[in-house]
Amino acid sequence: MRPIRAGIAALLVLGLWLPGCRPLGTLVYFLGPRRMQKAEYKLTREKLAVLIETARPDQDNPVFTRALHEKLVEVFRERKVNTEVVPLEEVHRLRQENADFARWSLPRVGRALGAAQVLYVRIERLQLREGADSPVLAPTAQCRVKVLSVDELAEKPRLWPPETERDGREIPCERHAQEAADIEAIDSEAAKLGKDTAQLIAMPFYDVDLDERIPPEK
Repeated sequence: MRPIRAGIAALLVLGLWLPGCRPLGTLVYFLGPRRMQKAEYKLTREKLAVLIETARPDQDNPVFTRALHEKLVEVFRERKVNTEVVPLEEVHRLRQENADFARWSLPRVGRALGAAQVLYVRIERLQLREGADSPVLAPTAQCRVKVLSVDELAEKPRLWPPETERDGREIPCERHAQEAADIEAIDSEAAKLGKDTAQLIAMPFYDVDLDERIPPEK
């Protein structure tokens, strides 16, 4: 046993004899095994396309989208999920070069990008202000996420989540309200919301240490 843990254990055992002390839960926390939550689904290690779309065009926010994509790439690399994410610029280029892009299936998009899978993120709601004219920022995002194969022969290209979640995994994210000083503050909060949302989107794809707190972006 490490010296620090041994010292903690000794103090907690002594605490068992003190009136009003209930150290058992703390003892289990320090001396018990780490609580791990296994990945729900293992993404491909080959090329992965991340397609982010906004359900409502009036809520499209490039700052949020770029921050979300960049953070996903970062987390996937750090957590050894995938290091071959298609650059966001390639997705933008494909969209711009094809007038009928909106009618393409997700597997077709993935094939055009040379990817093995598509991680699809649909932003169903994105709000930065409490109201249209409100000086208060209340950043909130509501997304649906799913993973699809690009295999043309696949009978069911959808790989995750289960069909019981028909529209994909619901991922909500919100940040504390604060006053909006200027446009730079609004863009800053949009980027932070994108990064926080990316952290939540990534979690089903790697083993999560339930005792590890992931702080929000500052």
